[in-house]
Amino acid sequence: MDVRLDQRVRKPSSPSGLSRAESKAGYTLLEILVALVVLIIGVLGYMALQFQSVNGRVFARSMNTASTAGLATLEEMRTIDFDQLQGSGTLYRSRWDGTEAAEADYESGDAYKIEWQVGEFTGIATNPNVRLRELKTVYAVVRWKEKGVEHSMTLTTFERGFKTGDTT
Repeated sequence: MDVRLDQRVRKPSSPSGLSRAESKAGYTLLEILVALVVLIIGVLGYMALQFQSVNGRVFARSMNTASTAGLATLEEMRTIDFDQLQGSGTLYRSRWDGTEAAEADYESGDAYKIEWQVGEFTGIATNPNVRLRELKTVYAVVRWKEKGVEHSMTLTTFERGFKTGDTT
């Protein structure tokens, strides 16, 4: 009895499971289409992320400019003599250069509307030696319109009647 063993060496198959002859044919049309779909989804996601980033920066710039306009108004109020600091009012400032503007500019989105009010800061100190009784609160609400949506921010400061160096 003559037994022979087959000693042919088998070549390992490719990772895709195709034989070597089949893998030389290249990618199939379906593989290319799937790769393109994955690539397009990734690019669209990146574009959406960049769009949101730009919108966020634009809103942050508007908010920063609004706070600057409101703070400038509060600082102007602090220059008024303490005894004459009272009442309320509305100002309009251009969003682009900070100059005085009209109500129509605010309605069109080109100006900030700053509503300010001065209030007495009472009822805090019962001790007559405490100077908190000579304190006023100054509020400023800054409003602006952007892309048809109204935004607002509230700023508050305190003004004290008696200051260091004053004589009583």
